Amino acid sequence: MNSSTSPRLHWASRSATWAIAWVLWFITLTILSSMSQPGPSIDLVGFDKVVHTVFFAIGGTLQALCLAWKSPASPASPPPTPAWKKIALIVIVTGAVVGIVDEWHQTYTPGRTGLDTYDWVADVFGSSLAVFFARPIYHRLSKPATGHASPRQAPG
Repeated sequence: MNSSTSPRLHWASRSATWAIAWVLWFITLTILSSMSQPGPSIDLVGFDKVVHTVFFAIGGTLQALCLAWKSPASPASPPPTPAWKKIALIVIVTGAVVGIVDEWHQTYTPGRTGLDTYDWVADVFGSSLAVFFARPIYHRLSKPATGHASPRQAPG
């Protein structure tokens, strides 16, 4: 087990964990985009843009954590220092591409219009927020475990 993470969070220090979570996020996006009405109709101006922003911020955060947790050389090695600028660029470009493909996909969904430029801008904006969320999560999960009491020895 990696000594730099708490045993209860060991699963979170694996790139594969975050990759699987991102794939599940993408599947959820595809399912929601295939629905004529993916949720309750809320008549607040711009509310759908907030939903796009939050949803893509979540997806981007999952992807950023996946990229940040590339496997170190050995399990005993400390976690690598992520290249956050490169990760941000990859996450934003991925969000932009997924967002435009999602908008295009919606043009084939009955009851949806798709190709909404403002939805796409909200997707990209959400993706750009992702690194701001991923960095503190990464740093929290990569801290060495502290405060663990050593096991007591039985009276002898």
